[in-house]
Amino acid sequence: MNGELSGGKNGIVYERVETLQSSKTMQIKKPLPMDFGSGDIAFAFGMLVCGFLYWNLISFNSLGLGVTIFTLILCAAAALYIHFSGLKQTKGSLFLMGMILISAVNFTLFDAQLVKGLNFIFLSACFVYWVCLSAGNRIDNRISLYMLGDALNQFIVIPLSNFSCCFSGMKQILIKTRKGKGVLSGLIGILFFLPVLILVTSLLTDADAAFEGLMNRIQFSFSQNMIDYIWQMVLGLPVACYLFGSIYGNRYRRNTNHVTLESVDKATSDFRILPDVTVYSALTALNLIYVVYFLAQTTYFFSAFSDALPQSMTYAEYARRGFFELCAVSGINLGVIAAAHLLSKREKIKILNGETAAICIFTLALIATALSKMGMYINYYGLTQLRVYTCWFMVVLFMVFVLILLRQFIHFRGTRIAIAGFLCMFMLLSYGNVDGRIAKYNIERYQAGTLATLDIDALSDLSDAAVPYLYELFKQIDDIRLRAELRSAINQWEWDKREFEGQESFRNFNLQTYKADQLREIV
Repeated sequence: MNGELSGGKNGIVYERVETLQSSKTMQIKKPLPMDFGSGDIAFAFGMLVCGFLYWNLISFNSLGLGVTIFTLILCAAAALYIHFSGLKQTKGSLFLMGMILISAVNFTLFDAQLVKGLNFIFLSACFVYWVCLSAGNRIDNRISLYMLGDALNQFIVIPLSNFSCCFSGMKQILIKTRKGKGVLSGLIGILFFLPVLILVTSLLTDADAAFEGLMNRIQFSFSQNMIDYIWQMVLGLPVACYLFGSIYGNRYRRNTNHVTLESVDKATSDFRILPDVTVYSALTALNLIYVVYFLAQTTYFFSAFSDALPQSMTYAEYARRGFFELCAVSGINLGVIAAAHLLSKREKIKILNGETAAICIFTLALIATALSKMGMYINYYGLTQLRVYTCWFMVVLFMVFVLILLRQFIHFRGTRIAIAGFLCMFMLLSYGNVDGRIAKYNIERYQAGTLATLDIDALSDLSDAAVPYLYELFKQIDDIRLRAELRSAINQWEWDKREFEGQESFRNFNLQTYKADQLREIV
């Protein structure tokens, strides 16, 4: 048997083995130690710093300026690494970088916690996909449903399959000397075993008074900040490994071929196991149920269009029931449509398109009715966060089902339009100053006499964005009781913040809170 080494890619060298008995040649994968360049090693240490900063700068109790700073640092480091690797930014990657920056700035400007939580998820997803675009590792170069395969590949497969590369890069520079090997092994052992050491120390402190006194004296000279920094370093290790694994793996295309266009197509075809008759019969039965249901509930469903309330129901009950019906039916319909197109053999595609179109029409009718009912509810009771978010969700669902309906008859890039529409809607939600507009709308209607009462408790649940509008009303009214309630509502956020240690840090800064704090000093 003769053997020779042949060059591989993605950091893997293949050993070519030739047998004497056969002229056939086979390749056996034998991963050998990877050879990192100086830039890769420097970037590995940089990601270790970013892992620490992830927990140090980002306060999940109140996402603020720290998120913006961390995003800028991470994007700058990743962009420099990608640039010096010889990869060129495309129009798509530059657009996505712009979306990342726009999303990151939002944390410094606005204070709505729910929106910022959603925006943080959006920001994280955009960064991971930007790395994919920058390295040119998309499954399909077009915007299509293959992006679901990209999501699996980029969020799970590539980062986790390259998870140890960060330590491998740092190890390579340290193992050149015997002392370096010892230092590296010792640091890794201490960092990973530190949680166990802290737990054991805590238990021993509770068990013995003398040991407790000794630890108290040690803690006196060992600041709490240092303990926090150590924890942040420990928790930052998996973050660093994930980030480096994602970026390094994409840069060298290492373990990026586990999810491919062919594998996705094969997996999709393997799911098509149901005969068309089975699927179409089920869809027909479902559509008939919707026909009977709408006919039986015509008065109830469409009373909202004429601003008529069914007997024995309040506006609150009427709107809430419509919302839950919308969520349930829309969720079921989306699931049914997806399952039908995935599981059927699709030999008679026109029938499947017709059944899908019918389901979309029923769902759109229900969404339109629900929006009308919610409009009626808002007209009588004003705005709240839940009502605004519900309407936003309804509009997004309406857009999705319109695209699905049109796609049954016209061939166009529906995924591209859906993503563009979602981006516009999400930016509208993020930069729309929802809480401020809720307060402004309710106060203006109360002053105009079209809103019977002003729900101060609901306004107290809003973020600091509402404070300027409450303060303006506070200055204009003479009612002593209402002024006291407004003063309490304006200061409510300040009392809530005191529950969180370190709330007054630059990490939590945002412009709306800064302006609200200035008004609180006056009130």
